[in-house]
Amino acid sequence: RRIMSIVCHFRNVLFLALFAMISLSDVSYAKDIKDITSTDLKEVIRSNKDKIVAVTFWATWCKVCQEHLPELNTIYGKYKDKNVEIIGVSLDDKGKEVKDFMEKKGIAFPMLRAKDKEEMSYVYNVKKIPLIYYYKNGELEHIEEGYTDSKHIEEDLRSCLEGSKPPSKDTGIPSK
Repeated sequence: RRIMSIVCHFRNVLFLALFAMISLSDVSYAKDIKDITSTDLKEVIRSNKDKIVAVTFWATWCKVCQEHLPELNTIYGKYKDKNVEIIGVSLDDKGKEVKDFMEKKGIAFPMLRAKDKEEMSYVYNVKKIPLIYYYKNGELEHIEEGYTDSKHIEEDLRSCLEGSKPPSKDTGIPSK
């Protein structure tokens, strides 16, 4: 009887552990937020050479970014298995704010925080956020500045995947 009780207990613990692993597989990367320099970011982009990489610059205090990141997260879920990587670069001063935001919104794509936001903003010409840089094979393909709706972001990703010219925004602002 004692052995049977131990076996049942072990089975329950194993079941709970398995359930936790499955349930947590889509949990955000918030615990993995790393400070990064502009040079480090270039290496991250290069290391994903065989993928389309969309790098979004944002901040928790930016109201537009607060809407934009959950939309990007949905797109990330659709495209992460299609040779696409989305990487966030926060321009916030404190990592805890970024982590809290990501956990609250369930953001699952990789997130980095600019170690020196002035240098990062200068190197990547960040004048307005949110800002998305699209790279293919480590080379810059396209830039979208300001709010971009999710349909347009998907069109941008498809154009990078297909090698076609990215669409211009409906707002009349020409694509760069």
